Amino acid sequence: MAREKRLAIVALTRPGLQTALRLAGSLPEGTPVFAPASLAAGGAETDGEIRVDFYSGGLPDFLGEIFHRYRGLILIMAAGIAVRALRTHMVSKLTDPAVVVVDAAGKYAISLLSGHLGGANELARRVAAILGGEAVITTASESRGLPALDLVARRLEMTIWPRDNMTMVMAALVNGEAIDLLVEPPLLARLQGELPDLGARPLEGYSGVRGEGAGIMVTWRRLPLPGLRWVYWRPRVIVAGVGCRRGVPAGTILYALGVALKRAGISRQSLRSLASVDFKAREPGLELAARQLGLELRTFPPDELAACLERHPELSRSQTVAARVGLTGVCEPAAVLAGGDGELLWPKIKCRGVTIALARVQGAK
Repeated sequence: MAREKRLAIVALTRPGLQTALRLAGSLPEGTPVFAPASLAAGGAETDGEIRVDFYSGGLPDFLGEIFHRYRGLILIMAAGIAVRALRTHMVSKLTDPAVVVVDAAGKYAISLLSGHLGGANELARRVAAILGGEAVITTASESRGLPALDLVARRLEMTIWPRDNMTMVMAALVNGEAIDLLVEPPLLARLQGELPDLGARPLEGYSGVRGEGAGIMVTWRRLPLPGLRWVYWRPRVIVAGVGCRRGVPAGTILYALGVALKRAGISRQSLRSLASVDFKAREPGLELAARQLGLELRTFPPDELAACLERHPELSRSQTVAARVGLTGVCEPAAVLAGGDGELLWPKIKCRGVTIALARVQGAK
């Protein structure tokens, strides 16, 4: 079931329903309020235009129906009741919605589930501010004033891998261990600004020697991690320029791309977009390849690619390509242009009728 981009409030008692209505009046219009059907029989009051949807059956079953429908749930009930009702529906902090529990009087807003990634900590503060109550945040990093590293990675649009290792890195941070932060030089200033206390240092001369510590490696390159308690943060700063003949299937393009990435020693997780010439914008195989990767396909007019070749005499030329498409090159200038006049990291390779070149986005910080 697709998750709706909004919140929902669930009340359990009549006093809780009144708090729910008061809260809904300060949340986005259309925020639904749910309550058990038993409250409808008692003539529960509503507040202006706020609608109350009454549900039948038990609370655990009802929460199971709506759990993955909303990005955030505000449960106005005792925390113990909420935990017991939710226990069979929880899957992962990566997918579960934010859950905040509020007492019927509105004195406390407890961040119960998906505090960091799901946004429950932020939602608890928002609810407490509306009701004039107190937000209760129990995540270790928040309570100790430490940075929530997974949120920093998300803000920087970096992919964490392996995701499970991030828990070990955060545990080391909470336990007072030194966390190492190795960063590609073009991204160093940004990471130093985001995490000033971790002492980020450039990823230069890294030997690959394994150790016992914990840390983060911010890189687009395929390098071995220094230890078991390390993670990659993959910045999305790589553009793949693509040239292909008409009718080439998506599988062939993806295979050629994989070959290029492997030869260049670059992670697929750092891909930002695919790029080509305008008349390839509706090429079915190229469109499907971009869609399967979840990437934007950017295309450029032939005259812009030609101008890029003029500005960059180091880019390769092919008279065979010129005879076929009227340009001496496609994939390299397309990659450079899509990268904002970016740095060509890997020149054109040919594989099964497809050409691939890789560039890093200019000024990626």
